[in-house]
Amino acid sequence: MSITSGCIVGFILCVLAAAVDQAPTPIPTLESTPSRFGTVDLFVDSAKQQLGAWQMEFKAKAGQIEIVGIERGDNADFHDPPYYDPAALKSNRIVVGAFDLADQLPSGKIRVARLHLHISGSQKPVYAVNLVVAGDKEGKPITAQASFSEGEVK
Repeated sequence: MSITSGCIVGFILCVLAAAVDQAPTPIPTLESTPSRFGTVDLFVDSAKQQLGAWQMEFKAKAGQIEIVGIERGDNADFHDPPYYDPAALKSNRIVVGAFDLADQLPSGKIRVARLHLHISGSQKPVYAVNLVVAGDKEGKPITAQASFSEGEVK
């Protein structure tokens, strides 16, 4: 072996030894990533006007959530869970809505849906809700407000 070959072999051995001495970067596992479940109730307040239809957007402005279930609200007039946009579920948000054509519809503050959430990571999510539209049974727009309340996180 020549001096040049010996230098090259020695250099390669030094590089390999340095690579072995470096500790590998830990890869997060399910056990090391905090995960929990919670609920959020969605409300529409139509004051004294009867609520025949509504649509709203709910999202996490911060934190990582996955919406894993949707329940109907409290009022028997809206007896089915709200409709939702499945494509919106992929980005920490959901668009939900419902309508009813009954003669007597609810008014005031009404819980219209409950969202079941899977929350990942250690950051507490920050939520926002936006009422896209609210209307009476004839489809005429009404003035209303959207709000939410967080349930217990387990």
